Amino acid sequence: MRWIEDEGDEDQQTRIVLSWVRRNWIPLADDMTLLFEAVRAMMRRGRWRGRVTGGSEFGASLRGSEASLGRARRRG
Repeated sequence: MRWIEDEGDEDQQTRIVLSWVRRNWIPLADDMTLLFEAVRAMMRRGRWRGRVTGGSEFGASLRGSEASLGRARRRG
């Protein structure tokens, strides 16, 4: 996604991805909510090993992602 960093034009691949996200926003948001709930449950049970970003930083990433998803849902 260099176009975000460079403020350049979207290429065809980026247009395809963004179009898919727009068409599938509600199911995608539901999937992310389910993912957050599953990770939180695993963390509570001590079964999460931070496979995505590392044990200590995943909690903050999870909270930030949930907050972003909530803001996007309120706007959408």
